[in-house]
Amino acid sequence: MKSVLLTSFLMTCAFFCHSAEAHWTLVEQESSVNFVSTKNQHISEVQHFRKLQGQFAHQGNLQVKIDLSSIDSGIEIRDTRMRENLFLVNEFSMANLTAHLPESVLKQAIGSSMLVTLPAKLSLMGKSKTIEVKAQVSRKLDNSIVATSTQPILISAADFDLVNGIEVLQALAGLDSIGLTVPVSFNLIFKKQ
Repeated sequence: MKSVLLTSFLMTCAFFCHSAEAHWTLVEQESSVNFVSTKNQHISEVQHFRKLQGQFAHQGNLQVKIDLSSIDSGIEIRDTRMRENLFLVNEFSMANLTAHLPESVLKQAIGSSMLVTLPAKLSLMGKSKTIEVKAQVSRKLDNSIVATSTQPILISAADFDLVNGIEVLQALAGLDSIGLTVPVSFNLIFKKQ
């Protein structure tokens, strides 16, 4: 009986040590970052980015990169205008989010879920700002980790020098207005490498 308990204990320790030292990579095809834009005050549309990269290691340093040229609004000409006039992808091709995950997330048991609130640094258009991220983090039975926003992150165009680009888009599309704050949501899936 003692040997069975000792073996179980050692296996559990080995699992947690291995998990804590593991390198986790974002699964692009299963992950999403979406935002809602509003035009003419009452028309809202969901848009997303098709290309994402991300990882975190045992120290808990998280990095997610969003390829701004992969914007997908569902309208090709609008995507082109946003690439060229809003995100200026020839100069600023990526948005980067970095954060430090708490140890409780890294040592989370398989099948469990927890709510986390953490500061993150968002770098976009050559500007950086600390934002608050609220997410539910779940450790799935297949040993993946899923992080889903529990509240939208409100991104202000003024914080990242996007106002002029929005004004250009508004003029090109002949709109009365385009909202200067967008709510962003995400569902990120990481698998151990």
